[in-house]
Amino acid sequence: MNPFEIVVIIVALGILGGVVKQYFDSRGDIEASGKERQRMQARIDEMENRIRVLERIVTDDNYDLKRQFRDLDDKK
Repeated sequence: MNPFEIVVIIVALGILGGVVKQYFDSRGDIEASGKERQRMQARIDEMENRIRVLERIVTDDNYDLKRQFRDLDDKK
């Protein structure tokens, strides 16, 4: 085996090692993004629940009455 072939093999192994490392690193990103998606979905569910509560408060008849009283107090 001449020195040129050895250099080519070393370079090929270096490139192959980089490709394999990139492959395994990207698999970790997929798992992390799955966890991130779950966290974001939990946050969205929490926000939807809060919006439902706010809608219920705003559409309640007593809320409008309280707002009218507050408006009367502000005019004084």
